[in-house]
Amino acid sequence: MRIWGIRILLWAIISFASGSVASLFLWGLQLIEENRQPYFLFGLPLLGLLLAWTKKWTVTQVGTNDFVKQLNGETVPSSFLQTPFTLVSTWLSHLVGASVGREGAAVFMGGSIASESSARLGLTHEEKSIWLRAGMSAGFAAIFGTPWAGCFFGLEMKEVGKIHFRSFFACLSSAFAANLVSLHVYGTKHVLYPHILLPEITPVFWAKLALIGLFLALVARIYSRLESIISSASDKLPIQAYQKAILAGLILLALFQFPEFQESIGLGSEYLRRPFEENFKAGYFAIEKLIATCLSIGLGYKGGEATPLFLIGAHATAGLTQILELPGPFLAAIGFTCLYMGLTKTPIAAMCMGIELFGYDAWFCYLIVTIMVIYLAGHKGIFKSQTWANYVPKLPF
Repeated sequence: MRIWGIRILLWAIISFASGSVASLFLWGLQLIEENRQPYFLFGLPLLGLLLAWTKKWTVTQVGTNDFVKQLNGETVPSSFLQTPFTLVSTWLSHLVGASVGREGAAVFMGGSIASESSARLGLTHEEKSIWLRAGMSAGFAAIFGTPWAGCFFGLEMKEVGKIHFRSFFACLSSAFAANLVSLHVYGTKHVLYPHILLPEITPVFWAKLALIGLFLALVARIYSRLESIISSASDKLPIQAYQKAILAGLILLALFQFPEFQESIGLGSEYLRRPFEENFKAGYFAIEKLIATCLSIGLGYKGGEATPLFLIGAHATAGLTQILELPGPFLAAIGFTCLYMGLTKTPIAAMCMGIELFGYDAWFCYLIVTIMVIYLAGHKGIFKSQTWANYVPKLPF
């Protein structure tokens, strides 16, 4: 009975705390997006300097990938300070205009709450792993309003091709509860998307779907490679850390002075629905957002990668409407869902997110294209410590 009492207590703490923190986080982001001024961009070098200064504390350098390490049995520094640090540093990154997302902060904060709570209750490694997954599921569900996707995100993220079924009930119940807390306790509102209809299925349609998968895999490879090059180049600069931080801020500040990159400033959530509009005309937004995001993340600004990748994927694929002769909203939904989920290598979560956001009609399209991106975008995705299940075949590149 005692262990069940601990489990119920943990579930309640994780669900309520994750839903509450996600709601607070979204409220802060909305306030920032509504009130950010052009001159706030001059804070980029100052924030870079501040983030460089915080690196002397190990706990500030822990990220979501470290939770994957923890699931693999490695010891990772842990503290309740991780949640407020992540919250404030991500807010500040958005305030000064860095092109970063929000899911990384939400998933990390959910995982941090779960990790610290379970550690203080003296649970076994297996129990801690279950609740760590549940915390990340809760954070994902609350930030996007997608509990099924959140559940499978936590179940799939450690090992490609393997679902940790022992954590299923903890992840599912925590994801739904955190989402309910966010929606009904705090009144969080999420972006609503149109119901996507499936085009007529013909042999030509399947060929076009394969081309979409190839295209998104190419975009994913470019994104991963560019971010890696920028991060590596920054680390190798023969100057002190504080000088690097100021230089990083000045580079982003210079980039955002170009009119073409004005729409790439900050989160960009106001552009999420644009590719689903009837008269959408594809420009260079996807390329500009990709460059701005790779620079922001690669140079060390705090935040996630989901929303920028949603934008990049949706805008890039919607631009293929005339070439593929498929409806723009259908293409946008696939790009929105499959680029990010392909890089996190979570195909069932991708299918669930597609259904929760766009309806069930094209469910198999989200699954198939995400699997293509997983295989063709390279062995490593966003989570570098992620492994592949032994029974899953891997391509030699």
